[in-house]
Amino acid sequence: MHLGNSTMVQIGYLLLAIMLLGTLAQLYVVLAVFGKLARHAQKELKPASNATTSTVTVSIVVCAHNEYQNLQQLLPGLLTQAFKQLEIIVVDDRSDDGSGEWLHKQSLLNEKLQVVHIQETPPDWNAKKYALTQGIKQANSEVVLLTDADCEVSSPYWVQHMVQPFDDSSISIVLGFSPYFKIRSFLNRFIQFETFFTAVQYLSFTLWGKAYMGVGRNLAYRKELFQNGKIIEKYKSVTGGDDDLLINQTATSKNTVICIHPEAQVKSIPKTSWKDWYQQKVRHLSVGKYYKSTHHLLLGGIFFTQTIVWFTLILAGIYDFYVENQLIFKGIIFLFSLRMLVLLSVYRVIIRNLRIDIKLWWIPQLEFLYIFYIFIIGTLAISRKKLGWKANQTNNFQKRRSEISN
Repeated sequence: MHLGNSTMVQIGYLLLAIMLLGTLAQLYVVLAVFGKLARHAQKELKPASNATTSTVTVSIVVCAHNEYQNLQQLLPGLLTQAFKQLEIIVVDDRSDDGSGEWLHKQSLLNEKLQVVHIQETPPDWNAKKYALTQGIKQANSEVVLLTDADCEVSSPYWVQHMVQPFDDSSISIVLGFSPYFKIRSFLNRFIQFETFFTAVQYLSFTLWGKAYMGVGRNLAYRKELFQNGKIIEKYKSVTGGDDDLLINQTATSKNTVICIHPEAQVKSIPKTSWKDWYQQKVRHLSVGKYYKSTHHLLLGGIFFTQTIVWFTLILAGIYDFYVENQLIFKGIIFLFSLRMLVLLSVYRVIIRNLRIDIKLWWIPQLEFLYIFYIFIIGTLAISRKKLGWKANQTNNFQKRRSEISN
């Protein structure tokens, strides 16, 4: 090293100051924002038998493109919901796998089920948004509850839990939680963490009065909200965002709540190949550029301080190798360990109350990888211009199902 000893000491104290600022910012986020979710979760845990039947009417809307086998898994769970004031609308979007014919037969057997068939998508519309719009137009209920064809509901009380908040006329949006099925693979381990961390953010932000997104696998809102033509028209050609963008533009601190009861969860089949997962995440992350500037600032601040903490630790290790200033290095290690201890403590409560299976000892490694994931895939997502609704599936349905069951 050609730098003088005094200069190296100054660099060391600079690293310590950066770590201190990053740690303080992260501790505020973890305790003041994420902590709201940890405390709220305990209030949500109540037996289903105590859940009262809502007076609100509900239309479940599912969009499906070549989802024959997935629909066979999903539909029985929807038809056996305990909620009575219910209709189920499945939009068959240009399917050629026999799902349209199968859905028609099922509709003859159950009066709750309606099927909307789409033969062609207008050229200026994204296929998924057009399908969703047609499904909601057919809805006769005041509340629309969304899920995807590759999902499974956790209990017969899913609708009941998700709809109860609408008994309050001031509530227009209910955000649910939708984890993925667990499979033995490193990819699935990262999917579980990324899904969990995303949920922690959007659920906590909602409790903080700053709701910015939801997931279409488990999301409810009043039909009148979707009929705001300006929002639909503005984003009708954008791939994805049928959940994110509507919530981002219409949610307020007064009209949006969350529902995280374990019986209200909807589980989805995860991708099992890196190619399929990459295509899915590029599609999901590409929508973020349309968020409000306030949400960009807040989410960017969390990611920035998260990145600072990790990379300052790395730089401190390099610094200690050359300078061996134990006081500065130990200070940085202490701050990093303090932040991680508080983070894992809050996550532990959230994981327990959500009743999901994420091992705490994997979180530090996965969080570090998450930083590179956002840098790389996030950048690619923002730069992409043309994206399809569904990527071609390189892994077949039976393989994915068998991996879940094992």
